[in-house]
Amino acid sequence: MLAKMKDAALAKGARIAINRFIGDYGEMSRLRLDSVKKSIETEVMLEGEREPLTVHIGRYELTEADGRYLLRLYGIRTSRAWMDALAASYLEGKAFEIPAEYAKLLKVVV
Repeated sequence: MLAKMKDAALAKGARIAINRFIGDYGEMSRLRLDSVKKSIETEVMLEGEREPLTVHIGRYELTEADGRYLLRLYGIRTSRAWMDALAASYLEGKAFEIPAEYAKLLKVVV
């Protein structure tokens, strides 16, 4: 129960932050985190699209190495076949650096 409340609060804050970042491209309408399974589900309405894009990340890892915080995503599935292929080529298992101020917060709550 506590984990679900924590996940919901984190998702709400993350959705606001992500919408500031992707504002030129669309708007995230839903974000659901599961810190126990380490999974993410989201829905984004992209500019010029008629249907929202849904994304499921089967597992994520947040690690620290040499003072850098890295995020890796696994099992990425979307509602667009071409994006599945793109994600498999460019996102699956690759390390993305997260700014330290955000990563420290994520480590506390995730």
